[in-house]
Amino acid sequence: MVIGSVPYLNAVPLTWALHKIGFRGTLVFGTPAQLSSWLEGGKIDAGLVPIAEYLRGVGSGIVAGVALASDGAVRSVLLFSKVPTFQIETIAVDRGSRSSVMLLKVLMAERYGNIPVLFPMEPDLEAMLSIADAALLIGDAALLAQVNPRWQVTDLGQEWKELTGLPFVFAAWVLREGCAESELANWLIKAKIEGLKNLEAIVAEESQRRNLDENLVRYYLTECIRYDLTEVHIESIQTFNRLCVKHRLLPGIRNIRLIESS
Repeated sequence: MVIGSVPYLNAVPLTWALHKIGFRGTLVFGTPAQLSSWLEGGKIDAGLVPIAEYLRGVGSGIVAGVALASDGAVRSVLLFSKVPTFQIETIAVDRGSRSSVMLLKVLMAERYGNIPVLFPMEPDLEAMLSIADAALLIGDAALLAQVNPRWQVTDLGQEWKELTGLPFVFAAWVLREGCAESELANWLIKAKIEGLKNLEAIVAEESQRRNLDENLVRYYLTECIRYDLTEVHIESIQTFNRLCVKHRLLPGIRNIRLIESS
């Protein structure tokens, strides 16, 4: 069994305990875009795949009860702008992102009636803003960004909450068709439970490894990121799906198939 995750801080509680609880398979890391491609190509059996990619048709279903989500400000999906948001015409976006880029498009279309021209780039804020009105950073790059006081910073998790009143699901464990679904779901659910029991150990390890302030890491993992997938999260995914179809970002509605553990 091969499980693919992102290398960002927010995903660590979901994978930290995998091998500690006896998982004997392989854990690999890639960008959200790479994970989606690997899952489609059969290179991994489960991936922490952007929800936009699942809605596009990637994978057979999602593991019940586990997600990477926010309920308001997320701190790690940020739009940095040199001009007021309604004046943005061009945005440089992290080329590894999928759900965050789709969310950005939905928010811009819903709030301002247009979608700016997007340029995929490596996540280098200064370089991005040298060619575009705004830049979208995700993950650790957003957490670590040095903010110029002249820039406007918009948290996409907060924007979605204000627009819909719902949390936002950025990614979920998506499984490959034909894999041992129940067994994989069992490992991933157990790993989440064990990881959340050991958040203080994760905070200590990751703050040192990533050279981040321990209080920031603790706040981010306990207050900004949510790891559950409940009925209200499913409602949010369905709302996102409808808005993506409304703005012609996705071809249609996908029924959400939840995979339970054995």
